[in-house]
Amino acid sequence: FGDMEHQESSVEKFEKFTLKIENFSRLDKAILSEPFVLGGFPWMIYLCTGGNVTGDYLSIYLYAVQTANVSEGWSRDVKLKFCVFSLVNTNTTITKRSNYKFNERDNFLGFESFMTLAELCDPNKGFLLNNAFIVGIEVYVCKSRNEKQVNQAANLTASLKPKLEKGQVQIVGELMDFKGLGHIEKAFVPLLNQVCSLHPLLIECQQKRSRQFREWAFTALGRVLYFLKTRKVRDMNDLACKDLQILWEELEPFGFDLRWLEPHVKSALGLRSYLEKVKEAEKLKDNVVALELEMLRVKANLDSAKYLLEAEDFQEIDLDSELGFV
Repeated sequence: FGDMEHQESSVEKFEKFTLKIENFSRLDKAILSEPFVLGGFPWMIYLCTGGNVTGDYLSIYLYAVQTANVSEGWSRDVKLKFCVFSLVNTNTTITKRSNYKFNERDNFLGFESFMTLAELCDPNKGFLLNNAFIVGIEVYVCKSRNEKQVNQAANLTASLKPKLEKGQVQIVGELMDFKGLGHIEKAFVPLLNQVCSLHPLLIECQQKRSRQFREWAFTALGRVLYFLKTRKVRDMNDLACKDLQILWEELEPFGFDLRWLEPHVKSALGLRSYLEKVKEAEKLKDNVVALELEMLRVKANLDSAKYLLEAEDFQEIDLDSELGFV
């Protein structure tokens, strides 16, 4: 469940959201909260348990949800604080804070190693009680650009709906482990398995990266693959091409060798001009049909007029012949 409250000062207005995680020991995948509004903008909390060379950690991130109110070049400058609360001792809260700039490229920010799982499960500290714990977040949006606020949760659903219908934004659904590299959206995993079996270097180039980096990398790749798999030729209008171009550019920082994928992306992006030519050809075809119908109508009128003249015994005169005065 989630709960929100407001905390105001003379300078800054922080808003809080709390999320209770239950059945922690049974969790075998990452957790993504439902969308909520803080500071007039929509967010989601992402939690996962991961490991690196020094041990296992609880990772916490904030995901900036894009709605129909966002336009190109959007950004949010945010002061952010994450907390995990002790349920038996109010003085034993783990808190980390930072300043972030969320934008189209960096919309998923937080702490990969927020706290160790050993610390979370320590009965003396009381973070985990009855197999549940509580995460809190405080957000202050210092400045936003090219994005209108969503003032209420009801408006959030309404503003998300048009973009979800057009496929411009993906609310991450059920997550699952991908080859031990991280938790990826379930819909992407079959596609990733397929391409990684054909191109094993995709995995090899990411194995020395952090878990967070790997999850971002394969999620970015999965988005492109899912886009190409689910879109049809007729869908590739200007908006769809722009979305694909953004997804393709987001892949660049992750260091994949994507020479095998690039022709497919370029082909999909080229469908826009192809569709424009098809529409132009259809328009010309319609014009030809209209002209043919007009010609038939004119011919019918001429035949009708000629018939009437012949019925009145009208003598046809050659207009090109001489008048002949003599």
